[in-house]
Amino acid sequence: MPDLAAGGTWTRVRLRWRRDPLTGASARILTGVKLQPSRRPDLTELTAKPAFCPFDIEHLQTATVPFPPELTTEGRIRLGKAVVVPNILAYATHSAVGIYDPGRHFLDLDDLTPTLVGDALAAMVRHAQAVRRLDPVALWSSINGNYLPPSGSSLVHPHIQSAHDACGLTGQRFLVEQSGTWREKHGPYWGNLVEQEAGGPRWVGHIGRVAWLTPFAPSGFHEVWGVVSGAADVTELTEEDSQALGQGLSQVLAAYRAWNLTSFNFAVIGGGPRAGECGHQVVLKVVSRSNAEPMYRSDATYFERLYGEALIDLSPEEVADGVRAGF
Repeated sequence: MPDLAAGGTWTRVRLRWRRDPLTGASARILTGVKLQPSRRPDLTELTAKPAFCPFDIEHLQTATVPFPPELTTEGRIRLGKAVVVPNILAYATHSAVGIYDPGRHFLDLDDLTPTLVGDALAAMVRHAQAVRRLDPVALWSSINGNYLPPSGSSLVHPHIQSAHDACGLTGQRFLVEQSGTWREKHGPYWGNLVEQEAGGPRWVGHIGRVAWLTPFAPSGFHEVWGVVSGAADVTELTEEDSQALGQGLSQVLAAYRAWNLTSFNFAVIGGGPRAGECGHQVVLKVVSRSNAEPMYRSDATYFERLYGEALIDLSPEEVADGVRAGF
Protein backbone atom coordinates (compact mmCIF):
# COMPACT_ATOMS: atom_id res chain seq x y z
CA MET A 1 0.00 0.00 0.00
CA PRO A 2 1.22 3.63 -0.53
CA ASP A 3 2.98 5.19 2.47
CA LEU A 4 1.82 8.80 2.53
CA ALA A 5 4.53 9.73 5.03
CA ALA A 6 7.10 8.62 2.44
CA GLY A 7 5.59 10.49 -0.49
CA GLY A 8 3.32 7.67 -1.58
CA THR A 9 6.04 5.05 -1.89
CA TRP A 10 4.53 1.58 -2.15
CA THR A 11 5.42 -0.62 0.80
CA ARG A 12 4.41 -3.94 2.33
CA VAL A 13 2.54 -3.76 5.64
CA ARG A 14 1.41 -6.52 7.97
CA LEU A 15 -2.23 -7.66 8.03
CA ARG A 16 -3.15 -10.43 10.46
CA TRP A 17 -6.06 -12.75 9.65
CA ARG A 18 -7.23 -14.92 12.53
CA ARG A 19 -9.90 -17.61 12.82
CA ASP A 20 -11.53 -18.42 16.16
CA PRO A 21 -10.93 -22.15 16.77
CA LEU A 22 -14.32 -22.70 18.45
CA THR A 23 -16.74 -20.72 16.29
CA GLY A 24 -14.83 -20.37 13.02
CA ALA A 25 -15.48 -16.58 13.00
CA SER A 26 -12.57 -14.66 11.52
CA ALA A 27 -11.12 -11.22 12.18
CA ARG A 28 -8.61 -8.94 10.47
CA ILE A 29 -6.19 -7.05 12.71
CA LEU A 30 -4.73 -3.95 11.08
CA THR A 31 -1.22 -2.58 11.44
CA GLY A 32 -0.77 0.39 13.75
CA VAL A 33 -3.24 2.44 15.76
CA LYS A 34 -5.86 3.64 13.30
CA LEU A 35 -9.04 4.40 15.21
CA GLN A 36 -8.03 5.33 18.76
CA PRO A 37 -9.57 8.68 19.78
CA SER A 38 -6.98 11.33 20.60
CA ARG A 39 -9.35 13.05 22.98
CA ARG A 40 -12.54 12.32 24.85
CA PRO A 41 -15.75 14.08 23.81
CA ASP A 42 -17.55 16.39 26.21
CA LEU A 43 -20.52 14.37 27.49
CA THR A 44 -22.04 17.20 29.55
CA GLU A 45 -24.97 17.95 27.25
CA LEU A 46 -25.75 14.31 26.49
CA THR A 47 -25.68 13.21 30.12
CA ALA A 48 -27.41 16.23 31.70
CA LYS A 49 -30.23 15.23 34.03
CA PRO A 50 -33.58 15.60 32.19
CA ALA A 51 -36.91 16.61 33.67
CA PHE A 52 -37.97 12.96 33.63
CA CYS A 53 -36.03 9.69 33.60
CA PRO A 54 -37.81 6.51 34.76
CA PHE A 55 -34.61 5.22 36.38
CA ASP A 56 -33.97 8.33 38.51
CA ILE A 57 -34.73 7.78 42.18
CA GLU A 58 -37.53 10.37 42.36
CA HIS A 59 -39.45 8.67 39.52
CA LEU A 60 -38.52 5.00 39.97
CA GLN A 61 -41.41 3.99 42.23
CA THR A 62 -44.08 5.50 39.97
CA ALA A 63 -42.47 4.87 36.57
CA THR A 64 -41.79 1.15 37.18
CA VAL A 65 -43.93 -1.67 38.57
CA PRO A 66 -43.03 -4.42 41.04
CA PHE A 67 -42.60 -8.05 40.03
CA PRO A 68 -45.61 -10.29 40.69
CA PRO A 69 -45.55 -11.99 44.12
CA GLU A 70 -45.34 -15.45 42.58
CA LEU A 71 -41.94 -14.45 41.16
CA THR A 72 -40.59 -12.67 44.23
CA THR A 73 -42.03 -11.20 47.40
CA GLU A 74 -39.48 -8.38 47.16
CA GLY A 75 -41.47 -6.53 44.51
CA ARG A 76 -38.41 -4.75 43.22
CA ILE A 77 -35.17 -6.64 43.81
CA ARG A 78 -32.59 -4.53 45.66
CA LEU A 79 -28.95 -5.14 46.52
CA GLY A 80 -26.72 -2.31 47.68
CA LYS A 81 -27.67 0.60 45.46
CA ALA A 82 -28.83 -1.61 42.59
CA VAL A 83 -32.53 -2.03 41.80
CA VAL A 84 -34.01 -4.62 39.41
CA VAL A 85 -37.47 -4.01 37.89
CA PRO A 86 -39.54 -5.61 35.12
CA ASN A 87 -38.69 -4.61 31.56
CA ILE A 88 -41.58 -2.92 29.73
CA LEU A 89 -40.22 -4.10 26.35
CA ALA A 90 -41.17 -7.73 25.62
CA TYR A 91 -38.23 -9.21 23.71
CA ALA A 92 -38.03 -12.38 25.83
CA THR A 93 -40.53 -14.44 27.85
CA HIS A 94 -39.00 -12.96 31.00
CA SER A 95 -36.87 -9.83 31.08
CA ALA A 96 -35.67 -7.40 33.71
CA VAL A 97 -33.83 -4.10 33.90
CA GLY A 98 -31.13 -3.52 36.50
CA ILE A 99 -30.24 0.05 37.47
CA TYR A 100 -26.77 0.40 38.97
CA ASP A 101 -27.70 3.44 41.07
CA PRO A 102 -31.06 5.26 40.81
CA GLY A 103 -29.57 8.11 42.84
CA ARG A 104 -27.19 9.17 40.04
CA HIS A 105 -28.53 9.89 36.57
CA PHE A 106 -25.17 9.37 34.91
CA LEU A 107 -22.17 7.27 35.84
CA ASP A 108 -19.01 7.66 33.77
CA LEU A 109 -16.86 4.60 33.13
CA ASP A 110 -14.68 5.18 36.17
CA ASP A 111 -17.82 5.66 38.31
CA LEU A 112 -18.88 2.08 37.57
CA THR A 113 -17.02 0.70 40.57
CA PRO A 114 -16.57 -3.00 41.36
CA THR A 115 -19.23 -2.79 44.07
CA LEU A 116 -21.82 -1.04 41.88
CA VAL A 117 -21.32 -3.43 38.97
CA GLY A 118 -21.04 -6.53 41.17
CA ASP A 119 -24.21 -5.71 43.12
CA ALA A 120 -26.15 -5.04 39.89
CA LEU A 121 -25.05 -8.37 38.41
CA ALA A 122 -25.81 -10.23 41.65
CA ALA A 123 -29.30 -8.71 41.78
CA MET A 124 -29.91 -9.75 38.17
CA VAL A 125 -28.77 -13.28 39.01
CA ARG A 126 -31.33 -13.34 41.86
CA HIS A 127 -34.01 -12.42 39.32
CA ALA A 128 -32.78 -15.15 36.96
CA GLN A 129 -32.97 -17.74 39.73
CA ALA A 130 -36.50 -16.60 40.61
CA VAL A 131 -37.53 -16.91 36.94
CA ARG A 132 -36.12 -20.43 36.75
CA ARG A 133 -38.10 -21.51 39.84
CA LEU A 134 -41.29 -20.05 38.38
CA ASP A 135 -40.76 -21.17 34.77
CA PRO A 136 -38.48 -24.23 34.46
CA VAL A 137 -38.82 -24.11 30.64
CA ALA A 138 -37.00 -20.75 30.44
CA LEU A 139 -33.60 -22.44 30.35
CA TRP A 140 -31.69 -19.87 28.27
CA SER A 141 -30.52 -16.88 30.33
CA SER A 142 -28.28 -13.91 29.66
CA ILE A 143 -27.48 -10.56 31.29
CA ASN A 144 -26.51 -7.77 28.93
CA GLY A 145 -25.61 -4.11 28.83
CA ASN A 146 -25.69 -1.18 26.42
CA TYR A 147 -24.04 2.07 27.52
CA LEU A 148 -24.78 5.40 25.79
CA PRO A 149 -26.43 5.79 22.35
CA PRO A 150 -23.55 4.43 20.18
CA SER A 151 -24.07 1.05 21.87
CA GLY A 152 -27.80 1.01 21.12
CA SER A 153 -28.93 2.32 24.51
CA SER A 154 -32.11 4.40 24.39
CA LEU A 155 -31.61 5.81 27.91
CA VAL A 156 -28.47 7.53 29.21
CA HIS A 157 -29.03 6.43 32.83
CA PRO A 158 -26.70 3.38 33.04
CA HIS A 159 -28.57 0.09 33.29
CA ILE A 160 -28.42 -3.57 32.28
CA GLN A 161 -31.02 -5.98 30.88
CA SER A 162 -31.71 -9.70 30.90
CA ALA A 163 -33.44 -12.28 28.69
CA HIS A 164 -34.84 -15.61 29.86
CA ASP A 165 -36.81 -17.98 27.63
CA ALA A 166 -36.90 -21.36 25.93
CA CYS A 167 -35.37 -20.03 22.69
CA GLY A 168 -32.06 -18.43 23.58
CA LEU A 169 -30.16 -15.99 21.40
CA THR A 170 -28.53 -17.09 18.14
CA GLY A 171 -24.96 -16.54 19.29
CA GLN A 172 -25.74 -18.03 22.68
CA ARG A 173 -27.06 -21.28 21.20
CA PHE A 174 -24.19 -21.45 18.70
CA LEU A 175 -21.60 -21.05 21.43
CA VAL A 176 -23.05 -23.93 23.44
CA GLU A 177 -23.45 -26.15 20.37
CA GLN A 178 -19.85 -25.52 19.31
CA SER A 179 -18.62 -26.18 22.85
CA GLY A 180 -20.37 -29.56 22.72
CA THR A 181 -18.88 -30.41 19.33
CA TRP A 182 -15.42 -29.42 20.54
CA ARG A 183 -15.76 -31.50 23.70
CA GLU A 184 -16.60 -34.63 21.72
CA LYS A 185 -13.40 -34.27 19.67
CA HIS A 186 -10.89 -32.57 21.94
CA GLY A 187 -12.21 -32.39 25.52
CA PRO A 188 -13.55 -29.34 27.42
CA TYR A 189 -12.91 -26.18 25.42
CA TRP A 190 -13.15 -23.43 28.04
CA GLY A 191 -10.98 -25.05 30.67
CA ASN A 192 -8.33 -25.85 28.07
CA LEU A 193 -8.52 -22.28 26.71
CA VAL A 194 -7.88 -20.76 30.13
CA GLU A 195 -5.05 -23.19 30.83
CA GLN A 196 -3.40 -22.47 27.49
CA GLU A 197 -3.72 -18.67 27.70
CA ALA A 198 -2.69 -18.29 31.36
CA GLY A 199 0.41 -16.10 31.60
CA GLY A 200 0.55 -15.50 27.84
CA PRO A 201 0.27 -12.28 25.82
CA ARG A 202 -3.56 -12.35 25.85
CA TRP A 203 -3.81 -13.17 29.57
CA VAL A 204 -5.23 -10.47 31.86
CA GLY A 205 -5.69 -12.10 35.27
CA HIS A 206 -7.76 -14.19 37.69
CA ILE A 207 -10.42 -12.90 40.11
CA GLY A 208 -12.09 -15.64 42.13
CA ARG A 209 -13.40 -18.28 39.72
CA VAL A 210 -13.24 -15.86 36.79
CA ALA A 211 -10.34 -15.99 34.32
CA TRP A 212 -9.84 -12.77 32.31
CA LEU A 213 -8.26 -12.75 28.85
CA THR A 214 -8.57 -11.26 25.39
CA PRO A 215 -9.82 -13.45 22.51
CA PHE A 216 -7.46 -14.65 19.78
CA ALA A 217 -9.85 -13.48 17.01
CA PRO A 218 -11.95 -10.60 18.41
CA SER A 219 -15.49 -9.82 17.31
CA GLY A 220 -15.29 -6.18 18.44
CA PHE A 221 -12.94 -3.39 19.49
CA HIS A 222 -10.99 -3.73 22.77
CA GLU A 223 -12.72 -7.05 23.45
CA VAL A 224 -12.12 -8.77 26.80
CA TRP A 225 -13.59 -12.02 28.16
CA GLY A 226 -14.26 -13.27 31.67
CA VAL A 227 -14.71 -17.07 31.85
CA VAL A 228 -16.35 -18.46 34.99
CA SER A 229 -15.04 -21.86 36.04
CA GLY A 230 -17.69 -24.20 37.47
CA ALA A 231 -20.75 -22.30 36.20
CA ALA A 232 -22.50 -23.35 32.98
CA ASP A 233 -25.60 -21.18 33.44
CA VAL A 234 -26.37 -17.70 34.77
CA THR A 235 -28.45 -19.20 37.58
CA GLU A 236 -25.34 -21.09 38.79
CA LEU A 237 -23.41 -17.88 39.44
CA THR A 238 -22.73 -17.36 43.13
CA GLU A 239 -22.65 -14.03 44.92
CA GLU A 240 -18.85 -14.27 44.82
CA ASP A 241 -18.93 -14.91 41.06
CA SER A 242 -21.07 -11.82 40.49
CA GLN A 243 -18.73 -9.68 42.54
CA ALA A 244 -15.70 -11.11 40.67
CA LEU A 245 -17.36 -10.34 37.33
CA GLY A 246 -18.24 -6.87 38.59
CA GLN A 247 -14.68 -6.20 39.73
CA GLY A 248 -13.17 -7.38 36.45
CA LEU A 249 -15.65 -5.53 34.26
CA SER A 250 -15.11 -2.35 36.30
CA GLN A 251 -11.35 -2.64 35.76
CA VAL A 252 -11.79 -3.17 32.01
CA LEU A 253 -13.99 -0.06 31.86
CA ALA A 254 -11.32 1.90 33.75
CA ALA A 255 -8.89 0.94 30.98
CA TYR A 256 -11.45 2.08 28.39
CA ARG A 257 -11.69 5.42 30.21
CA ALA A 258 -7.91 5.79 30.10
CA TRP A 259 -8.05 5.18 26.32
CA ASN A 260 -10.55 8.08 25.84
CA LEU A 261 -13.42 5.68 25.11
CA THR A 262 -17.01 6.34 26.21
CA SER A 263 -19.36 3.56 25.05
CA PHE A 264 -19.52 -0.23 25.34
CA ASN A 265 -21.63 -3.39 25.15
CA PHE A 266 -21.29 -6.43 27.37
CA ALA A 267 -22.99 -9.81 27.65
CA VAL A 268 -22.96 -12.49 30.35
CA ILE A 269 -23.76 -15.59 28.30
CA GLY A 270 -25.37 -18.53 30.08
CA GLY A 271 -25.76 -22.01 28.71
CA GLY A 272 -29.18 -23.59 28.33
CA PRO A 273 -30.63 -27.08 28.74
CA ARG A 274 -27.46 -28.94 27.64
CA ALA A 275 -24.88 -26.45 28.88
CA GLY A 276 -23.25 -28.71 31.44
CA GLU A 277 -22.90 -31.75 29.21
CA CYS A 278 -21.58 -29.56 26.39
CA GLY A 279 -18.84 -28.21 28.63
CA HIS A 280 -20.06 -24.62 28.33
CA GLN A 281 -18.92 -22.12 30.94
CA VAL A 282 -20.53 -18.75 31.60
CA VAL A 283 -18.52 -16.12 29.74
CA LEU A 284 -18.68 -12.34 29.97
CA LYS A 285 -17.75 -10.53 26.76
CA VAL A 286 -17.23 -6.76 26.63
CA VAL A 287 -16.42 -4.58 23.59
CA SER A 288 -16.04 -0.83 23.18
CA ARG A 289 -18.21 1.17 20.78
CA SER A 290 -17.77 4.47 18.97
CA ASN A 291 -17.58 7.60 21.07
CA ALA A 292 -20.75 9.58 21.71
CA GLU A 293 -20.16 12.63 19.52
CA PRO A 294 -22.63 14.69 17.43
CA MET A 295 -21.60 13.05 14.15
CA TYR A 296 -19.70 10.00 15.33
CA ARG A 297 -18.28 7.36 13.01
CA SER A 298 -19.93 3.97 13.37
CA ASP A 299 -17.50 1.23 14.38
CA ALA A 300 -19.45 -1.33 12.33
CA THR A 301 -18.64 -1.61 8.60
CA TYR A 302 -19.79 -3.98 5.88
CA PHE A 303 -17.22 -6.43 7.23
CA GLU A 304 -19.14 -6.84 10.50
CA ARG A 305 -22.76 -6.30 9.43
CA LEU A 306 -22.81 -8.04 6.04
CA TYR A 307 -20.03 -10.60 6.37
CA GLY A 308 -19.86 -11.25 10.10
CA GLU A 309 -16.10 -10.66 10.06
CA ALA A 310 -14.46 -8.29 12.53
CA LEU A 311 -12.03 -5.61 11.38
CA ILE A 312 -9.87 -4.69 14.39
CA ASP A 313 -7.29 -1.95 14.81
CA LEU A 314 -5.61 -3.11 18.06
CA SER A 315 -4.46 -6.68 18.54
CA PRO A 316 -5.91 -8.61 21.50
CA GLU A 317 -2.39 -8.84 22.89
CA GLU A 318 -2.16 -5.04 22.96
CA VAL A 319 -5.59 -4.79 24.62
CA ALA A 320 -4.60 -7.37 27.24
CA ASP A 321 -1.36 -5.48 27.88
CA GLY A 322 -3.29 -2.29 28.56
CA VAL A 323 -5.97 -3.89 30.74
CA ARG A 324 -3.70 -6.25 32.70
CA ALA A 325 -2.16 -3.51 34.82
CA GLY A 326 -5.49 -2.97 36.60
CA PHE A 327 -5.87 -6.59 37.70
